[in-house]
Amino acid sequence: MKKELLICVGLFLLGIFVFSQGLGQHGLEYRDDEIFYYQSTREMVADGNYMSPTYFGQNRFQKPILFYWLIVLSYKVLGVSWFAARFVSAIFACLALVVTWLTAKRLFDERTATLSAGILMTVPMFLRHAKNAVPDMALNFFIVLAVYYAVLVIDDEDCGKNSMLFFVSCGLGFMIKGFAALLIPFMVVFIYAFLNKKQRILSKMSFGRGAIILLLVTLPWFVFMIAKHGSTYIDYMLIDETKNRLLDQGSKSAIKYLLGFLIRSGFYCKVLLSYFAPWSIFLLGAIPLSFARLFSLRGEHREIVQEKRSFQIMLVWFFSVFCFFSIMSFRINHYMLVLSTPFAILISKFFLWDVGPKGILGLSVPFIRRYLIIIFIAIGTFTFSFLVVFILGKSNLWIAIYLLMFVLMVRTCLKRDTFFAPAVLSLFMIFVFSQSRLMGEANVTPHSAFQRFANIIKADPDGSVAVGVGSNDIHEKEFQVYFDKKVIKAANSSKGETASMLLEFFSENDNAYCLFTEEDFQDISYPISEEPFRIVQKEYIFRRRMHIDKGFFIALMHFDDDKVRDYLMEKVVLIRKDKNV
Repeated sequence: MKKELLICVGLFLLGIFVFSQGLGQHGLEYRDDEIFYYQSTREMVADGNYMSPTYFGQNRFQKPILFYWLIVLSYKVLGVSWFAARFVSAIFACLALVVTWLTAKRLFDERTATLSAGILMTVPMFLRHAKNAVPDMALNFFIVLAVYYAVLVIDDEDCGKNSMLFFVSCGLGFMIKGFAALLIPFMVVFIYAFLNKKQRILSKMSFGRGAIILLLVTLPWFVFMIAKHGSTYIDYMLIDETKNRLLDQGSKSAIKYLLGFLIRSGFYCKVLLSYFAPWSIFLLGAIPLSFARLFSLRGEHREIVQEKRSFQIMLVWFFSVFCFFSIMSFRINHYMLVLSTPFAILISKFFLWDVGPKGILGLSVPFIRRYLIIIFIAIGTFTFSFLVVFILGKSNLWIAIYLLMFVLMVRTCLKRDTFFAPAVLSLFMIFVFSQSRLMGEANVTPHSAFQRFANIIKADPDGSVAVGVGSNDIHEKEFQVYFDKKVIKAANSSKGETASMLLEFFSENDNAYCLFTEEDFQDISYPISEEPFRIVQKEYIFRRRMHIDKGFFIALMHFDDDKVRDYLMEKVVLIRKDKNV
């Protein structure tokens, strides 16, 4: 018990170290929805209105209240800042690591649990949401916690207490982000009970008492909101947040609905391959292995029954989440975050599977596992060296240092124990992720340039200037983080509509700033050619759409820093309209 506690504390502290790096900067992990929670909670603190969130003075009905309160609490402790807003998600990510370790240890063993935590920490989608001021990581934690308590109930361990904690977790998750916190843990319990014909599990969960717990946790705030806002709030919650998200409004037949389901399933498969890389490639082996292992288990021996139960829970958890979000009408990549824990555990079991010494399978699987990881480490070492030398401009000596690190990692990966190779890749990725502050120094993200643009605008003696964005590739929410006034989006994917939006923006504002990519500015400046404007500042940011050809690789081989930068960077311009010009 003491060892278990020490491991949990160690995981939590390691998570704090990794996830807290660069929280005050707007880096690769930035998400545009962050501004809603940051601004709304600032208004809560300023106005003393802690019950009904607003965004620039307008009612904000999106999502329940608990995540807003947690950010406000963080403000009270750490002060109002982006670091404080994002630190809430970092804490929940660390807690999710701990509960994932406990779940994997309960279902399998300590080695699986340790490897699962290492893999989870280095899943790119998990890392990103650990550093975002959005409610997804907190929702993920409460779902993982609820499933953990369900596992304890299934194992007949203090069913009364653990079933209550299951419903408390579901209720708190619901107060973070709605029905997913109820539906996912409930699906895991019901489907597992159905597959095993164990209705006794459902009676042990005490759903009648659980319904009372859920009402006590969730009902008071919703009653307040209905009393305050009436039918406006009810219509929004029932139609916009529930019906329109759960149901595909365009599906008029079973065939069309099935087609929509398949399209969304394909979308989420691509999300898993990209946002869970490099681990996602091993899912192609982990899923078949898990089914094969499950169907091969025979007998009533205690260890066999427990292992069968563990694989069933993991597979039910994984596929119920995947299918649930494929049914919903919206396609949003961060929905897959709640797959991260079963994903990490299934991948760790794949690596620790002893396939035996005989046959093609016994020879090929260990070879593929080990050498794919070595390839990923090689790619990661090259990319990180490229960032340090070419983008940050550090000495070429760093290439030799990282090459030596690569050789040491490869030697460790070649050990016969299957635990070492994925553990080395996890540690390497943890090291890279802990250097996220380098992204800001390298101007890999646009925010260092946006910060300079914002400083120019805020220094303008005319404090009433309007601020807009005239390129569809630049998200106005990315620029919004630097202002206390609302930034206007004056562009979309249509050039004609963008021209109209720009004309409207400049005609309504005598004094205004607008941000463009240079290419868009040259392409669509005709609608504002009669306006009295001037170019105030030009900056370079990383290209959103890169065109890499053989010239890039030639420049790379010749260490031609300037030419490499030209391929990777694009110019952004800030213009100023002034009625006095």
